Amino acid sequence: MDWFYYLQSLGVVLLILSLFPIGLHFYKKYSVKSSSSNYIKILEIKPINYKAQLLLIEVEGKKCLIGYSDKGFSYLGEIKDDRP
Repeated sequence: MDWFYYLQSLGVVLLILSLFPIGLHFYKKYSVKSSSSNYIKILEIKPINYKAQLLLIEVEGKKCLIGYSDKGFSYLGEIKDDRP
């Protein structure tokens, strides 16, 4: 009968320990998106290959396209939104 309580306690401890990585995942996921600044927003990130990405950002209402690679950042231009 002692083994039953031992295994039950071990199961509860393992269940609690398995909840820590799940909680940490959701904490990181939602803490990054909540920002108090409204001046700079990352609208979209598109990977080109494993070393390069395109970033569409908005700075005070203006949309800019930025390139990022292992060499650094490059300003590619401003995006004008002419949609009705």
